[in-house]
Amino acid sequence: MLAADDSGDDKGPGVPMGGPSLTDIPLAILRAELERRGYVGIDSRAGDGSADGNAPDGSTCGSGERTGSYNTPLHVAALVLILVLSTFACSFPIIARRFPRLPIPRHFLFLSRHFGTGVLIATAFVHLLPTAFISLTHPCLPRFWNKGYPATAGLVAMVAVMIVVTIEMFFALRGAKHVHGSEYDTLIDEGAPYHETSSIPLVNGDSRGGVQLGKVPAGILFHSVFIGMALSVATGTSFLVLLVAISFHQTFEGFALGARIASLIPALFPASSPKPWLMAFAYGATTPIGQAIGLGLHNLYDPASTAGLLMVGMTNAFSSGLLLFAGLVELLAEDFLSDKSYETLRGRSRIEACIAAAAGALLMALVGAFA
Repeated sequence: MLAADDSGDDKGPGVPMGGPSLTDIPLAILRAELERRGYVGIDSRAGDGSADGNAPDGSTCGSGERTGSYNTPLHVAALVLILVLSTFACSFPIIARRFPRLPIPRHFLFLSRHFGTGVLIATAFVHLLPTAFISLTHPCLPRFWNKGYPATAGLVAMVAVMIVVTIEMFFALRGAKHVHGSEYDTLIDEGAPYHETSSIPLVNGDSRGGVQLGKVPAGILFHSVFIGMALSVATGTSFLVLLVAISFHQTFEGFALGARIASLIPALFPASSPKPWLMAFAYGATTPIGQAIGLGLHNLYDPASTAGLLMVGMTNAFSSGLLLFAGLVELLAEDFLSDKSYETLRGRSRIEACIAAAAGALLMALVGAFA
């Protein structure tokens, strides 16, 4: 018995007549014995800083017992809610663009496009990159991740940027023209008439334009699956908080993506093309797909397991690199800093565009406090 090993004769007058109690045993000895018997896991070691983060396997990672019972009908309802909300948010700018006779102000499309730029940049800086660092430096992971090279998330994001630059150069060397983001302002500026044809130079074979647009959805869709899985395995109060936060997250993000897709009509997508609708539906369905996976595997999948942490961390890091390049270089810089932008975006329009971009970034950053 532990109590017998630590008994002594100098316990003082406060010791009960029955002998020494558990409170008389040094905490370090108690913890060592409990760990030896397997009752104390990684949480207690990480909490007092005694662990060195060198986990030989994934057995110590995990969320442990979940609080609250699993309510399957509620999670199914959440899946439907996110599907409808995400799809509508992404489709709304496309609807406004495809049907110009609808009573939607042209100026609204102009502002929504720049609002979306801020949302995408905040998604990379506030949502994806910090989450990647947290996941890949979790104390329960092997020592390499949290002690040996804790900058892995930054490295993966940088590699993603380099890959994008390489792809850009490949298409540029093949003669594809660059489609400047600022030139799209002429399509959706206030009072601009809608025409089936456009003076904007089209991309040769639409290849490079597809690559430019592809970086934004790719950066968004990768992490959306894991957002859905995390929501479906949550229970109790944490589920409700996540549901509200993810609803706002998907709305802002979908609106941002939809605004960018709409700006390419008809320059890249003909007026009758189904591709914008398919892209909107793909965005709307990605998080529910993750939710469906989480529903089926909620007893098996654990976001805090070794595999879960590494998978989410790597994916979010790569996605953040894609969105950082697309948001800063191809959207923000070309919309506000290119030579063409100073011709097409002047005076009050430039101020309004800057305010819209800042508002999108701030609102998405606020959502980052909860999801």
